[in-house]
Amino acid sequence: MKNRIKAPATAMFAVVALTGCDILDVSNPNNLVEASIRSEAAASAVVNGALSLVASSVSQSWQPYLVATDEMYWIGSRDAWLSVDQGFVDDATNEFIDGPFPALGQARWFSDEAIEILTEHVGTNPSTGNKTDLARANLFSGIIYMVIGETQDDFAFSDKTEDGPPVGPANMFQVLDGAITRLDAAITGFNGVGDSDRAMKAMSVRARAKQSRAIWDAINPSPSGSGFVNSASAGTDALAVIAAAGGVTADWSYNLTYSSGTVGNSMASWINDRKENQIDLSLVTVNAANDINGIAIKDPIDGVDDPAAIKWLNQWKGASGTSGSYLDKGGVYPDLTLASTRMMHLIVAENALASGDNAGFTTHINHVRAMDGLTPFSGQVSNTVMMQHTRRVNVLFQGLRLGDMYRFKLTDSKWDANGAARSRPGEMLPISIIELRSNCYLNGLGCK
Repeated sequence: MKNRIKAPATAMFAVVALTGCDILDVSNPNNLVEASIRSEAAASAVVNGALSLVASSVSQSWQPYLVATDEMYWIGSRDAWLSVDQGFVDDATNEFIDGPFPALGQARWFSDEAIEILTEHVGTNPSTGNKTDLARANLFSGIIYMVIGETQDDFAFSDKTEDGPPVGPANMFQVLDGAITRLDAAITGFNGVGDSDRAMKAMSVRARAKQSRAIWDAINPSPSGSGFVNSASAGTDALAVIAAAGGVTADWSYNLTYSSGTVGNSMASWINDRKENQIDLSLVTVNAANDINGIAIKDPIDGVDDPAAIKWLNQWKGASGTSGSYLDKGGVYPDLTLASTRMMHLIVAENALASGDNAGFTTHINHVRAMDGLTPFSGQVSNTVMMQHTRRVNVLFQGLRLGDMYRFKLTDSKWDANGAARSRPGEMLPISIIELRSNCYLNGLGCK
């Protein structure tokens, strides 16, 4: 290599000697500095960037969360996945808990930065475009705050190189409150510019966030009661989404999408491509090669392969915007669903069940069952069994199962007795080692 660069280097030195120029004193037109993204011309690109970071982070963060549940399990060669599968969800040094943490922090920081930038632009130029982008920024920030609140046991809100103190496990409800505040702003913003479609999407996420806030209370400091929650405000949002989506028969969902031209779905790459993890055997059957060859979970009334599970498995085995077959190997760009009319009906059904309204519970459970052509529920099994089963199969792979297992006092047979999931139910993913070592509030070195 030295010989190969010697001649060009000599020639370059001669040029410099003759011209007297500093070859490092150049202006790169492609160089992007932070000030560049604060221009109004870059506003939409900034918000799109926030969406990309949020989508990427969700796909990374959901995988360790879900491998710890009975939705996915480890089949590969990386023992750190086995540790997660056994319920050691509190291991800050686990590479698959540590790996997604920087992306989570980046998505949170940049989506909030997008809000700040767009707020400035709306202040100087309250155009429809700027107002729409501000609403989008609030939506994407609300999504990542919601995911943090649902999956993390603690979090530190740092600002680039300026360390932030940890919120503390007892205060993580504040992160969900922050999500709701951002989603409030998104809905107001979209309605202000007449964008009813995006307003409905933001409201569906807010309904989920509000229910997750109630679930947080049900499992902290430890699970208590029946686990069923009643969030009236989540129910109000859910009913509004159902109406806006087309009524009780509408089977609608709001998804994060992935593609080769945008951002990848990390979880799908590990499961569908690498086959490091697989869909849990309580849901599917597999052959000797650990490929899915059937459906294990059955509808509790009709006894058939559960059609809701098949719906989400087909989406999981497809690519962005398409459906595959659960028997396929699967693509690496499947959509990830954040909210759906199925979820909205389940929120209202659970509210009714928690308040003793059996008729209302039955009505909304049967709206979900009708979407799959199933026999209406009329007491063939207990309300508890029906609620838990319908919730499980209709929010598959949507980042909610560990919280549900905790609140319903369910365990995974693979959980080790010493793992936090079994020994300390309610425990979520920790602040990981990369942050523990670098954050002055956490590394024991103190902050100056």
